Amino acid sequence: MKARALLEERLAFAAPSRRLRLALADRVLSDRLGSRPARLVDAGCGDGLLALALAKRHPEWKILGLDLRENLLEGARRRAAGRGLDNVEFVAADLTDRFPVTDLDVVLGIECLEEIEDDEGAMHRMSEALAPGGTLVLHVPERNWRPVLPGSDPTWRDQVRQGYTARDLEEMITRAGLEIERIEPTYRFTAVLAQEARDRIKGSGLAVRTLAFPALAGAARLERLGITGGAARALLAVARRPPA
Repeated sequence: MKARALLEERLAFAAPSRRLRLALADRVLSDRLGSRPARLVDAGCGDGLLALALAKRHPEWKILGLDLRENLLEGARRRAAGRGLDNVEFVAADLTDRFPVTDLDVVLGIECLEEIEDDEGAMHRMSEALAPGGTLVLHVPERNWRPVLPGSDPTWRDQVRQGYTARDLEEMITRAGLEIERIEPTYRFTAVLAQEARDRIKGSGLAVRTLAFPALAGAARLERLGITGGAARALLAVARRPPA
Protein backbone atom coordinates (compact mmCIF):
# COMPACT_ATOMS: atom_id res chain seq x y z
CA MET A 1 0.00 0.00 0.00
CA LYS A 2 2.84 2.39 0.83
CA ALA A 3 4.50 1.75 -2.54
CA ARG A 4 1.21 2.43 -4.32
CA ALA A 5 0.73 5.68 -2.37
CA LEU A 6 4.23 6.82 -3.33
CA LEU A 7 3.57 5.98 -6.98
CA GLU A 8 0.27 7.87 -6.91
CA GLU A 9 2.06 10.90 -5.50
CA ARG A 10 4.75 10.66 -8.16
CA LEU A 11 2.09 10.50 -10.84
CA ALA A 12 0.35 13.53 -9.34
CA PHE A 13 3.59 15.46 -9.73
CA ALA A 14 3.87 14.17 -13.29
CA ALA A 15 1.31 16.79 -14.27
CA PRO A 16 3.25 19.01 -16.69
CA SER A 17 1.94 22.21 -15.10
CA ARG A 18 3.20 21.10 -11.67
CA ARG A 19 6.61 20.09 -12.97
CA LEU A 20 6.96 23.35 -14.85
CA ARG A 21 6.03 25.47 -11.81
CA LEU A 22 8.48 23.57 -9.62
CA ALA A 23 11.25 24.05 -12.17
CA LEU A 24 10.53 27.78 -12.50
CA ALA A 25 10.41 28.34 -8.73
CA ASP A 26 13.52 26.26 -8.09
CA ARG A 27 15.45 28.11 -10.80
CA VAL A 28 14.65 31.51 -9.32
CA LEU A 29 15.29 30.45 -5.73
CA SER A 30 18.49 28.53 -6.44
CA ASP A 31 19.91 31.53 -8.29
CA ARG A 32 18.85 33.86 -5.47
CA LEU A 33 19.61 31.79 -2.36
CA GLY A 34 22.14 29.21 -3.44
CA SER A 35 22.88 26.82 -0.58
CA ARG A 36 22.65 29.35 2.23
CA PRO A 37 20.05 28.93 5.00
CA ALA A 38 16.83 30.78 4.23
CA ARG A 39 13.25 31.13 5.45
CA LEU A 40 10.45 30.72 2.91
CA VAL A 41 6.66 30.69 2.84
CA ASP A 42 4.68 28.82 0.19
CA ALA A 43 1.48 30.89 0.24
CA GLY A 44 -1.59 28.95 -0.84
CA CYS A 45 0.40 25.71 -0.74
CA GLY A 46 -2.61 23.41 -1.30
CA ASP A 47 -1.52 19.77 -1.03
CA GLY A 48 2.04 20.88 -0.27
CA LEU A 49 3.78 19.03 -3.09
CA LEU A 50 5.76 22.10 -4.18
CA ALA A 51 6.89 22.90 -0.63
CA LEU A 52 7.80 19.25 -0.03
CA ALA A 53 9.83 19.03 -3.24
CA LEU A 54 11.74 22.21 -2.40
CA ALA A 55 12.33 21.03 1.18
CA LYS A 56 13.79 17.76 -0.07
CA ARG A 57 16.05 19.45 -2.61
CA HIS A 58 17.21 22.15 -0.20
CA PRO A 59 17.52 20.85 3.37
CA GLU A 60 19.17 24.13 4.40
CA TRP A 61 15.91 26.04 3.77
CA LYS A 62 13.09 26.31 6.31
CA ILE A 63 9.74 26.26 4.51
CA LEU A 64 6.29 27.05 5.86
CA GLY A 65 3.23 26.16 3.79
CA LEU A 66 0.11 28.25 4.37
CA ASP A 67 -3.40 27.43 3.18
CA LEU A 68 -6.97 27.60 4.45
CA ARG A 69 -7.85 24.03 3.44
CA GLU A 70 -7.08 21.89 6.47
CA ASN A 71 -7.88 18.64 4.63
CA LEU A 72 -5.08 19.35 2.15
CA LEU A 73 -2.69 20.44 4.91
CA GLU A 74 -3.25 17.18 6.80
CA GLY A 75 -2.15 15.23 3.76
CA ALA A 76 0.91 17.48 3.38
CA ARG A 77 1.87 16.91 7.03
CA ARG A 78 1.62 13.14 6.60
CA ARG A 79 3.84 13.27 3.53
CA ALA A 80 6.43 15.41 5.34
CA ALA A 81 6.50 12.98 8.28
CA GLY A 82 6.70 9.98 5.97
CA ARG A 83 9.70 11.45 4.20
CA GLY A 84 11.43 12.53 7.40
CA LEU A 85 11.44 16.18 6.32
CA ASP A 86 11.89 18.35 9.40
CA ASN A 87 12.55 21.57 7.48
CA VAL A 88 8.96 22.03 6.28
CA GLU A 89 5.69 22.50 8.15
CA PHE A 90 2.13 23.38 7.24
CA VAL A 91 -0.20 25.81 9.01
CA ALA A 92 -3.77 26.87 8.32
CA ALA A 93 -3.90 30.59 7.50
CA ASP A 94 -5.92 33.15 5.55
CA LEU A 95 -3.58 34.88 3.11
CA THR A 96 -5.51 38.13 3.47
CA ASP A 97 -4.60 38.27 7.18
CA ARG A 98 -1.17 38.95 8.61
CA PHE A 99 1.15 36.00 8.13
CA PRO A 100 2.20 34.04 11.25
CA VAL A 101 5.86 34.74 10.35
CA THR A 102 7.76 37.81 9.14
CA ASP A 103 11.26 38.79 7.97
CA LEU A 104 11.16 36.11 5.30
CA ASP A 105 13.76 35.66 2.60
CA VAL A 106 11.14 34.49 0.08
CA VAL A 107 7.37 34.34 -0.33
CA LEU A 108 6.05 32.08 -3.09
CA GLY A 109 2.58 32.75 -4.49
CA ILE A 110 2.22 29.96 -7.03
CA GLU A 111 -1.29 29.73 -8.54
CA CYS A 112 -3.06 31.28 -5.57
CA LEU A 113 -3.93 34.92 -6.36
CA GLU A 114 -6.53 33.98 -8.97
CA GLU A 115 -8.33 31.95 -6.27
CA ILE A 116 -8.56 34.82 -3.73
CA GLU A 117 -11.34 37.41 -3.85
CA ASP A 118 -9.22 40.03 -2.10
CA ASP A 119 -6.08 39.46 -4.14
CA GLU A 120 -4.90 43.00 -3.44
CA GLY A 121 -5.05 42.30 0.30
CA ALA A 122 -3.17 39.03 -0.13
CA MET A 123 -0.48 40.81 -2.15
CA HIS A 124 0.03 43.34 0.66
CA ARG A 125 0.26 40.55 3.25
CA MET A 126 2.92 38.80 1.16
CA SER A 127 4.86 42.04 0.83
CA GLU A 128 4.85 42.93 4.51
CA ALA A 129 5.97 39.41 5.48
CA LEU A 130 9.23 39.85 3.55
CA ALA A 131 12.44 41.04 5.13
CA PRO A 132 14.05 44.09 3.48
CA GLY A 133 15.63 42.76 0.30
CA GLY A 134 13.38 39.67 0.40
CA THR A 135 11.98 38.13 -2.79
CA LEU A 136 8.42 37.55 -3.96
CA VAL A 137 7.86 34.93 -6.67
CA LEU A 138 4.43 34.75 -8.30
CA HIS A 139 2.97 32.50 -10.97
CA VAL A 140 -0.51 33.31 -12.25
CA PRO A 141 -2.71 32.55 -15.27
CA GLU A 142 -2.52 35.06 -18.11
CA ARG A 143 -5.94 36.68 -18.46
CA ASN A 144 -6.43 35.85 -22.15
CA TRP A 145 -5.32 32.21 -21.97
CA ARG A 146 -7.27 29.55 -23.84
CA PRO A 147 -7.05 25.73 -23.83
CA VAL A 148 -5.52 23.86 -26.76
CA LEU A 149 -7.77 20.82 -27.14
CA PRO A 150 -11.51 21.07 -27.93
CA GLY A 151 -13.58 20.33 -24.86
CA SER A 152 -10.87 21.19 -22.34
CA ASP A 153 -11.89 23.27 -19.34
CA PRO A 154 -11.60 26.99 -20.25
CA THR A 155 -11.20 28.05 -16.61
CA TRP A 156 -8.38 27.63 -14.10
CA ARG A 157 -9.17 25.31 -11.22
CA ASP A 158 -10.76 27.12 -8.21
CA GLN A 159 -10.44 30.51 -9.91
CA VAL A 160 -12.47 33.55 -8.89
CA ARG A 161 -11.02 35.55 -11.81
CA GLN A 162 -9.71 34.50 -15.20
CA GLY A 163 -6.20 35.77 -14.59
CA TYR A 164 -3.99 38.82 -15.07
CA THR A 165 -2.24 40.76 -17.77
CA ALA A 166 1.40 41.68 -17.26
CA ARG A 167 0.26 45.26 -16.68
CA ASP A 168 -2.26 44.16 -14.02
CA LEU A 169 0.45 42.24 -12.21
CA GLU A 170 2.97 45.05 -12.45
CA GLU A 171 0.56 47.60 -11.00
CA MET A 172 -0.56 45.35 -8.14
CA ILE A 173 3.00 44.46 -7.16
CA THR A 174 4.01 48.11 -7.23
CA ARG A 175 1.03 49.15 -5.08
CA ALA A 176 2.20 46.62 -2.50
CA GLY A 177 5.48 48.51 -2.20
CA LEU A 178 7.68 46.04 -4.06
CA GLU A 179 10.22 46.57 -6.83
CA ILE A 180 9.65 44.44 -9.93
CA GLU A 181 12.66 42.58 -11.26
CA ARG A 182 10.93 40.82 -14.14
CA ILE A 183 7.65 39.51 -15.47
CA GLU A 184 7.94 36.79 -18.09
CA PRO A 185 5.50 34.61 -20.06
CA THR A 186 5.39 30.86 -19.32
CA TYR A 187 3.29 27.76 -19.91
CA ARG A 188 3.00 27.62 -23.68
CA PHE A 189 1.75 25.05 -26.19
CA THR A 190 3.88 22.00 -25.30
CA ALA A 191 3.09 22.01 -21.59
CA VAL A 192 -0.54 23.02 -22.09
CA LEU A 193 -1.19 20.22 -24.59
CA ALA A 194 0.40 17.67 -22.28
CA GLN A 195 -1.49 18.97 -19.26
CA GLU A 196 -4.84 18.81 -21.02
CA ALA A 197 -4.06 15.27 -22.17
CA ARG A 198 -3.14 14.36 -18.60
CA ASP A 199 -6.40 15.84 -17.31
CA ARG A 200 -8.30 13.47 -19.60
CA ILE A 201 -6.62 10.34 -18.20
CA LYS A 202 -6.27 11.31 -14.52
CA GLY A 203 -9.32 9.20 -13.67
CA SER A 204 -7.91 6.18 -15.52
CA GLY A 205 -6.32 3.15 -13.92
CA LEU A 206 -2.83 3.15 -12.49
CA ALA A 207 -1.37 1.28 -15.48
CA VAL A 208 -2.57 3.88 -18.00
CA ARG A 209 -1.26 6.77 -15.95
CA THR A 210 2.07 5.03 -15.36
CA LEU A 211 2.52 4.43 -19.08
CA ALA A 212 1.82 8.10 -19.77
CA PHE A 213 4.32 9.30 -17.17
CA PRO A 214 7.44 9.53 -19.43
CA ALA A 215 5.62 11.53 -22.09
CA LEU A 216 4.14 13.97 -19.59
CA ALA A 217 7.46 14.48 -17.80
CA GLY A 218 9.17 14.90 -21.16
CA ALA A 219 6.70 17.59 -22.23
CA ALA A 220 7.50 19.65 -19.14
CA ARG A 221 11.21 19.30 -19.89
CA LEU A 222 10.75 20.39 -23.51
CA GLU A 223 8.84 23.43 -22.29
CA ARG A 224 11.70 24.38 -19.95
CA LEU A 225 14.15 24.01 -22.84
CA GLY A 226 12.08 26.40 -24.95
CA ILE A 227 10.87 23.72 -27.36
CA THR A 228 7.36 25.09 -27.50
CA GLY A 229 5.38 27.94 -29.03
CA GLY A 230 2.12 29.80 -29.10
CA ALA A 231 0.68 32.29 -26.66
CA ALA A 232 1.64 32.15 -23.01
CA ARG A 233 -1.03 30.83 -20.66
CA ALA A 234 0.70 32.07 -17.49
CA LEU A 235 3.06 34.72 -16.14
CA LEU A 236 6.03 34.46 -13.77
CA ALA A 237 6.80 37.58 -11.73
CA VAL A 238 9.83 38.17 -9.51
CA ALA A 239 9.92 41.22 -7.22
CA ARG A 240 11.70 42.27 -4.07
CA ARG A 241 11.07 44.37 -1.03
CA PRO A 242 13.38 47.40 -1.12
CA PRO A 243 16.31 47.27 1.30
CA ALA A 244 15.83 49.22 4.52
